[in-house]
Amino acid sequence: MLYRFQICILIIMLQTGLSHVRVIAQQTVKAANQVAFFDSLDQRISFLQSQVNKLKQTRDVKYLNYQRELDHSLFEKELNIHILEEDLDKAKDLLAGKIKKSEFLKDQASVKFYYAYQEHVYGLIKEQRMHYQMLFKKGNTLKKQYEAWIAPGHIAAFQKAQRMVLLALKYARENTLPETVSLLETYKLQTEAMIFDAESEYDLAVLSNDAKSFEKVFLPMVASDSLEAINEAERLLSHCVNYGRLMGSSLNGEYFRKKEMLLTSAMSDLLDRQGREKELARFTDQSVIASYDTINPCGVFKWHGQIVVIDEFIPASSMENVKKGEAIIHADKMLATYLQKNKLCQSVNDVRFGYSFIIPYKSNAANSSFYFNKTSQKWQFIACYTLVNSETFTASVSKFMPPLFFEDEMNTAQTLSD
Repeated sequence: MLYRFQICILIIMLQTGLSHVRVIAQQTVKAANQVAFFDSLDQRISFLQSQVNKLKQTRDVKYLNYQRELDHSLFEKELNIHILEEDLDKAKDLLAGKIKKSEFLKDQASVKFYYAYQEHVYGLIKEQRMHYQMLFKKGNTLKKQYEAWIAPGHIAAFQKAQRMVLLALKYARENTLPETVSLLETYKLQTEAMIFDAESEYDLAVLSNDAKSFEKVFLPMVASDSLEAINEAERLLSHCVNYGRLMGSSLNGEYFRKKEMLLTSAMSDLLDRQGREKELARFTDQSVIASYDTINPCGVFKWHGQIVVIDEFIPASSMENVKKGEAIIHADKMLATYLQKNKLCQSVNDVRFGYSFIIPYKSNAANSSFYFNKTSQKWQFIACYTLVNSETFTASVSKFMPPLFFEDEMNTAQTLSD
């Protein structure tokens, strides 16, 4: 724990150049050594906890004083962690909650204590805002700062760069800076690729520069009958593209686009071989066929214990089989983002998809997996998921999604429910 604090402090103070860390070191941490501060604070907390436990039954003045000091010490530790991690919104919310509680209890000593910290935090927020304004003033400044973050070339530097990029993205989005957001999104993907390279057994420097090396790893996964292997191939391809873009690798975007078509076709073939679409019949009297005018708009829905994603996209390929694979990959990302945004999962990386298939649309000629929306000039699709992470997880998260009806279910007495 102390080692992690030491790493955070050294990285922030020596590399980010943000003056607010120096301010907090001077004003709220009464010690030159931050590690010693946390060590001393932990020891004080342990002592206070032991005293509070002993005096809990007496309810005398000493107990109340020890309890107040313990509350203040725990607060100081949590607040300083938020500040060192530059999560000033959490620091502000923490203070607001403490002030509100103290005022309700009419604990004037604590009110005064917390208000003093509030002034410091507001000062830090102002300095952080000024820092990002200077950072975003010129695109070249941001580029140089990002290069400085990743320059050490080890995983700790990449993880630090990832954290700083996410913080910058948050500020850019809040202040509606679309060009900066686009640049930072690129840096985010590139940083994830470098972390993947450092943590995995793959050497992206080799795979993004040599076609034979890449295909030796990639093609067996694509040819596999395992959905996990194909998903791993998708991750590898994505990281190679982003890593290659950053490093100027010899394998260009056109090469990887061809491999992406191969990947999406393989995914579609696998889903067809598993025959999941034939299972539609067990949900209704006939196979479910959607009609554009009778379905719900784009979104995430529940349907007979399954999860359905409706969305529109512009496919890279005109081949039906490849388009179906592309649609599934697109739906995976949309559903994972939906689950994270609605706090139904901690991270998109926690989401694992089981079987999924494309529900066909009704057509005058032949049933089609896609419907062309002339208004948006995009192809609409409906992806059905029978399993996300586990049956328990699927049933749990589907409760938070609106119900969905298809045309051949409209006349039935049964309504969709949990």
